[in-house]
Amino acid sequence: MEETRESVQRRFGWKIDIMNKFRGKAIVVVINPAQARIAEDAGAAGVIPVDSITEVMVTNEGAARSTDLNTINNVMDRVVIPVIGRVRVGHVMEAKAMEFAKVTCIEENELLNPITTKYNQAFPLKFRFKDGPNGTDGYEHTVDKACIDKQPFKVPFLCGAADLGEALQQIRSGASMIRTKITTSEDTHDVSKTFEIVRRIFDEIEQLSLEDEVGLYSRQATYNVDFELIQMVAQEKRLPVPFFAAGGIFMPIDAAMLMSLGCNGIIVCSRAFKTLDPESRISDIVSAIKHYREPARLARMIERTGGYGPKPKPTG
Repeated sequence: MEETRESVQRRFGWKIDIMNKFRGKAIVVVINPAQARIAEDAGAAGVIPVDSITEVMVTNEGAARSTDLNTINNVMDRVVIPVIGRVRVGHVMEAKAMEFAKVTCIEENELLNPITTKYNQAFPLKFRFKDGPNGTDGYEHTVDKACIDKQPFKVPFLCGAADLGEALQQIRSGASMIRTKITTSEDTHDVSKTFEIVRRIFDEIEQLSLEDEVGLYSRQATYNVDFELIQMVAQEKRLPVPFFAAGGIFMPIDAAMLMSLGCNGIIVCSRAFKTLDPESRISDIVSAIKHYREPARLARMIERTGGYGPKPKPTG
């Protein structure tokens, strides 16, 4: 596969521009078109359709798979906000099918059963991009076969990371948005783990920014990414793509706290639809993301939500 370096960078920049439109907003996981419409009416910027939560899918079908295209199409027929297609890690054909279905973005999700093994993880896949005549000034772009090489796709990718090194490797493979990695079903995921990953990544970025040039080259060897990427993150003290928090988030005050830590947005789990008033809950999360610096607004949200949902009105 031969492609000029400029064309790869130009396409990647265009995909980041698409994902930058989600900054300061909420993306909601939904299980049917009706929930997608509720999320849209509540102010969500996008939805991730799933056929069912992961643990239910494993119980019923024996494995967690990508979202059925009929589900994707039904959701796209119901809403006008962006729809994100979820695929298994490393499954290029599922990603191509999602791209053909004209989703706005593809999420390579670690909760779904991966198709990769330790053997193809051990052998990186290399592409040469031709810069000079006959490729003489070209360079090699290495992608771990464990994940999809996202550079050839026209749609952007959203991928999970548990630390800075993994985030940088995902960006190297072509990810245009990073979110916190999820280790269990989204609905049962402990939100404290989400906070832990967010703090870890920002702490590692802070440590990177304090390194001198020798230290940055050492980090490059550790993370196995281009030096330019390491240098950019160190200088700007942030990732070059949007960074979202995900996993167990359905409380407005948690969304506000994660934004205050430096996240660019929130992925709301489908547990929000189990509250007494899902539309109000998602609307409060959207408001918390936007107004996380305003304590008075947050206080009213806490009072309104009580615990896991709006308090029922007293009878009699």
